Amino acid sequence: MRIPKRKRNPLRYILRLLLSVVLAVTLYFGGMSWLILHTWKTSAGANSDTMIILGAAVWNGKPSPALKERLDVAVALWNEKKAARIITTGGIGLPGEPSEAATMKKYLVQQGIPASAILVEDQSRSTYENLQNSRKLMDEHNLRTAILVTHGFHAFRADMMAEMLGIPSTVEPVQLRPHKLAYYTLRECGGVAYLLVTDPLRSIQALF
Repeated sequence: MRIPKRKRNPLRYILRLLLSVVLAVTLYFGGMSWLILHTWKTSAGANSDTMIILGAAVWNGKPSPALKERLDVAVALWNEKKAARIITTGGIGLPGEPSEAATMKKYLVQQGIPASAILVEDQSRSTYENLQNSRKLMDEHNLRTAILVTHGFHAFRADMMAEMLGIPSTVEPVQLRPHKLAYYTLRECGGVAYLLVTDPLRSIQALF
């Protein structure tokens, strides 16, 4: 006697697929969040040829609180003689404002750092462009290694992008905890996912 085949229930198949996707996304965000926070807490800048201060907003011609936090870390590294040059990065964010890089340089000079030690990269609009253009300046000035100065939650992705661009680097993260840490962490997870999708070969190589 022939037993009739059971018809596949398409709804059950869809539910299994959705559960698999939810599990994969949960595992990704959980694991990546751990990597981001671990990198934040364990990174430290090593003696290098230059620092690269990654861009952040300018408010009314002055560094925003976030940008000032990065600049103060760079000043401390300078005083510790961790690097002999500094690259400030970032173009014009808001109309009528000076570039992020020029605003950084002005602040650093006010803190006693010689203007001649500061290279300005003022054409970039993203972290990737910050680093891409900084790499060109490093090549022009025979600078081989860099300390990346950024916020802790941003350290993992910044280091990953530097690796993708062939910049030997360490990271000195701002250790201040932002009010919306969960938001910034999840945003960084999304940023890493974007790199994995848009440039899978180099991004995967950078992770390993």
